[in-house]
Amino acid sequence: MGLSGCASAGGEEEPTATTTSFASAEESGNPWDLPIEQRPALFDPCADIPADAVEQAVGAPIRPEERLTKSEPGQLQACGWTSDEVVLDLVATWKSHSDYLADPTGVVDGDGHPVGGRNALRLVDQENEPNTCRYLFFTGRGTVALSVSLATTFKTFRGHRFADACDVLQETATTLVEFLPPGDFR
Repeated sequence: MGLSGCASAGGEEEPTATTTSFASAEESGNPWDLPIEQRPALFDPCADIPADAVEQAVGAPIRPEERLTKSEPGQLQACGWTSDEVVLDLVATWKSHSDYLADPTGVVDGDGHPVGGRNALRLVDQENEPNTCRYLFFTGRGTVALSVSLATTFKTFRGHRFADACDVLQETATTLVEFLPPGDFR
């Protein structure tokens, strides 16, 4: 803080305060600009997505999938469910868009893919007839990955044969996107 003088009507100087401020990440609205320890809490799919919404998305009764449920505050929040035909899981991390693009373990199958009024990065496990398909949303509470894996060898969903899991994910994701945090921070 600095002081500067201004003359008053009587010729005396009255001190006035001036400050210099720098735009912070909070002011810019982009939590990705903050150090990880200062970012908002990661999205928690187990707490923030109702089981009945998952059942509606899948179109069948679901069971929690304990092996897919993890909680490492600030690092990872994951929740999964299983039906007779699919395994659906949601994972939240602070892994960035550029980190996903550089990761050789996933095959990028479209950036800016429209899902329920939002854009997602789509990843698949293999290019020809993927068994797992994943949409990534880069939100204000981390990257949220929504994945579907086909559980049957006949690749059926709701009684119909599907060519790949991305067709199933497109059907299920629209219902669940409304529960995801807002933002698109690429």
